[in-house]
Amino acid sequence: MYRFTLILLAALIATGCSYNRQPELPESQLSGDNCVAALQEMQQLSLSYTGFQQGEQVDGAPWLRSNRLVDYFIRQNELSEPQLADLLNYMSLQAINGLTLEFQLLPAAQQQQWQRQYKITDPGHYIDRCSRQLVQQQIGMPHQSLRFLQQQSTDDDYQSLARILGLYPLTALLFKQGVIQEHHWLSRQPEALQHSTWTIYGPQITQTKTPDLQKLPVNSLGIPTLNTTQRQALIEYHAPLWQLPDTLPVNIPGQPYWDANTLKVDQQPVSFNYISHGVHHNQTTLQLNYLIWFPERAPEGRFDLLAGQHDAVLFRVHLTQSGKLLAYDSIHLCGCWYSLILPRTEDFQEKGKLYREPTFVQRTEPGRQLISLTSNSHLLIASQKADTALSLQHQYQLRPFSDLLQLNSGSIRRSAFNRQGFVAGSERPERWFFWPMGIRNPGALRRPGDHAIRFVGKLHFDAPLILEKLGVGKEAD
Repeated sequence: MYRFTLILLAALIATGCSYNRQPELPESQLSGDNCVAALQEMQQLSLSYTGFQQGEQVDGAPWLRSNRLVDYFIRQNELSEPQLADLLNYMSLQAINGLTLEFQLLPAAQQQQWQRQYKITDPGHYIDRCSRQLVQQQIGMPHQSLRFLQQQSTDDDYQSLARILGLYPLTALLFKQGVIQEHHWLSRQPEALQHSTWTIYGPQITQTKTPDLQKLPVNSLGIPTLNTTQRQALIEYHAPLWQLPDTLPVNIPGQPYWDANTLKVDQQPVSFNYISHGVHHNQTTLQLNYLIWFPERAPEGRFDLLAGQHDAVLFRVHLTQSGKLLAYDSIHLCGCWYSLILPRTEDFQEKGKLYREPTFVQRTEPGRQLISLTSNSHLLIASQKADTALSLQHQYQLRPFSDLLQLNSGSIRRSAFNRQGFVAGSERPERWFFWPMGIRNPGALRRPGDHAIRFVGKLHFDAPLILEKLGVGKEAD
């Protein structure tokens, strides 16, 4: 017992010492009226009232926000000055979007106080102007700015202390066996449900022609620029069909809305969509994300650890910049139930490791996908190229993901995600048993950017190199 206590104390000290002093920029070289102070105050208001709805905090620079793609570029050995400038501008845009949205979610009293204190008449314009002004000054001192970024800690949604206290080396092996059994069960479901009366939901679309991506402008980081028309054309062209084996209310995808202080879901089918980026073989990729939302996962027994209010499934399409398909994948919005769906011709080599969760892999033909989900649990059991002659019972509306961050709630707007980044009320009983795997509040729905997708090992859904890490197109790391 004495030895265990010493080991635990050493781990706690190591965890505490891993946090370095907060990176600092020379503020004497950053000017711009009250911009620095105003944005610092606005960021503090965001943290206190709304939480970060988009992106991750950059310590000491509220006009910048980060994500795992940013972390990837920062850690590149040779980041040229043009690449650094493009990276800082990208981070500035994330901060502008985040701060502007979060200002709109603040209580009216805090909005007015911030505007009065800094004599601001147009908050959106002020945030945009100040952020761009400050980032241009950073671009003018590249060596200091790069050193500042490299001192930032990387985002990690795994809790090392929980794994230590939960005896991870032992409990992880039990969880791994459970995952393997779940994969076997999932693989049997297409045959078990083949005689179901499927209800199919398809998108309301006008785009049926392959979007031309041959002449997309790209910056020095390889990130392509899409205009509004191109973005919508891509989203429409690849929007999947969803099918469920019955018409129970729990299986009708809808739109979340606020009823007083309770988040509920109506029965108007909607898909919330956004575009993100990854990296595959040193090339920046396009990722099209489609999210559908269900009212709940109802209990399937007296002690169903996975049951609870709200359930949502996220389906993603990975494309090269020319529009060639690389892969599809999917998770629930808790980060659970990761599935990888590959073209039949795509090479896949998964390296088995003792402390590594196996990947649930399916094969398909490229094209608009028909996704089959189980009843109530909404687990993805099949994905196949949709027959163009397939008849739809229901159509769903394509909506930007940002709509989820500004839902009407009486006279104000509220996000579906709380200050901690979770969907309040979506907590699952499993959190009392699954915490030794190091994932915060396991089972609860959470915002994009916070999805740890492996109980055994470590992997994030938005890891830029996720396909390579899994073993797509090469041997896995």
